[in-house]
Amino acid sequence: MKLHEHAFRDLFHQFILLPIDKNDPHIPDFFKEFPNYHDANALLLYGYIDHEAGLTFEVLSAARHENDTTTLFPGNDEISVKLRSESIGDEEIVLLNKLTPNAYDEKIEQIHKFYKADKGIELCRKIKELDAYRHADYPDDVAVIFYDQEKEPEYCWVRCEDCQPPRFFGTLLNEPKIIEGIHKNDKVVFNLIEVKDGFFVAVFLR
Repeated sequence: MKLHEHAFRDLFHQFILLPIDKNDPHIPDFFKEFPNYHDANALLLYGYIDHEAGLTFEVLSAARHENDTTTLFPGNDEISVKLRSESIGDEEIVLLNKLTPNAYDEKIEQIHKFYKADKGIELCRKIKELDAYRHADYPDDVAVIFYDQEKEPEYCWVRCEDCQPPRFFGTLLNEPKIIEGIHKNDKVVFNLIEVKDGFFVAVFLR
């Protein structure tokens, strides 16, 4: 499956393999910075969320994947290579959810420490009812229906920062075209409303 066909929960704090075609003239230059790249046909990545930059993958090492067997090579602690999900969304990937390599523990620990989200953001990420409205590359961003009884409803993006379900708090990311009196970068509150059994919508009401 391609990366964009997976939910962010499949990729968040998980290992994946990104196949590399060494005959591709557009192969990234950093590939040669990793040990054993001559023998490799893939990269080992680790997924996490940067609240501002979205779903991101740290390149841990080169790897070789053949016939369902994966060989991992040493990493390079002298460099840090990050790939945003939007840049590799159309690439076929291999999930390695059962993988628990300890050779990369230090780099992964640094990722967890540096990109640890506030408690409120972590709570928002756990709300699966929001998943249908999350941006594919920015899981903390949710498409919210802004509704005013005197106006046509419109969708706007809100970056979630805290929640007390069913109420969510965040920052408006784009300027509304229809709803007046509210602007980009304003702090807003929206509600998660169940409109029928098991079907929810994220709505800002005024």
